[in-house]
Amino acid sequence: MSMKDKKTPFCKVPFLIGYTTGNNQYRDCCSKRPRLCSDPGQDFQEWWKSDELNQFRKEMMETKEHPPACSTCAIAEKYEGNNFTSLRTAINKWDNTDYAHPAGWNIIFGNTCNLACWSCNESSSSVIFQHKKKAGLISGKDPSESNFEKFWPDLKKNIMKSYEHHKTVNLTLLGGEPLYNKTVIGFLQELVDMNLASRTRLEFHTNGTVYPYKIFPKDKKSPWQYVCMFISLDAAGTYAEWLRYGCNWSKVDEVVDSLIASSDYTEIHCTLTVLNINQLQELSSYAESKNTKLQISTTANPDFMALKNWDCPKESLLVNKQYDQFQIYYDLIGTTPKTGSSDRLKDHIRKFDGIRKPLSDFDKTFANKLGW
Repeated sequence: MSMKDKKTPFCKVPFLIGYTTGNNQYRDCCSKRPRLCSDPGQDFQEWWKSDELNQFRKEMMETKEHPPACSTCAIAEKYEGNNFTSLRTAINKWDNTDYAHPAGWNIIFGNTCNLACWSCNESSSSVIFQHKKKAGLISGKDPSESNFEKFWPDLKKNIMKSYEHHKTVNLTLLGGEPLYNKTVIGFLQELVDMNLASRTRLEFHTNGTVYPYKIFPKDKKSPWQYVCMFISLDAAGTYAEWLRYGCNWSKVDEVVDSLIASSDYTEIHCTLTVLNINQLQELSSYAESKNTKLQISTTANPDFMALKNWDCPKESLLVNKQYDQFQIYYDLIGTTPKTGSSDRLKDHIRKFDGIRKPLSDFDKTFANKLGW
């Protein structure tokens, strides 16, 4: 369904954004459930013109309300104006009318990363892969990097084609850690060298450990049209060094300042689990000190870290002072307990003994409370 200068669809997302997956395929909207994905090895043009994606677009042209698969946006739009917005609302504000090729890209650049966060996994972190390999949980070579190298040429070619169709191209860069990834930095340098940076709006999801001086030189005006930074921090202070294993908090603090200074917009994003439910006030105060908004999202995976699945008394988890503004999250603890989840969490963390430092080195009170 190649469309140009046609009527505005109910939702522009399937017409204007190209998405990739963590296993190097293409997919439809990130907010839609269930998702549609390209076949393994299918190139982007085949996917973009596929019957499956065109059927989704056809539905967006003919409907005037959210289809059942788009309930995520439907729910978000009920609360718009209260710090909520839907992906549909955001993308529908774009003034693009050429729907023949994406004006935006949501790109997962493999699993290259410099941290091993407890709530993450090997598909998103090369360090976690290495730690699991040392622990005897995984064998063989990490396939993610070589698979992305095969995937990247077709993806890159189609990203560059977007500049032929649109005055401004929007790039959302994910990983792994995109600012630690040489492919990402090399690609962005190409855009600068080709004078395309001024036509590019960048959005990074970063762990706040790396500042790319080549891409954002501090002594020069930014070459980019717009830069948005979403900085993933799940705790502030030394506890963060255990939670997002491999980081140095003092360095993170310096990098956060540099990222804020180089960005047009910044938010701190927190992934909330049973491991950082006690850290919310300190993290909130940190975000406030940086004059940035804190966004908190609870996780369901792994299930033994989810607040709702905690199977012990709530008091065994909450060791710090509680604050009214976070009561909504405290109330989630143990709402649908899964028997054995706390033991599974302990077993999971103990598998990395000798590879990562113990919790007691960072928070003795919490470690004692949990019996670790």
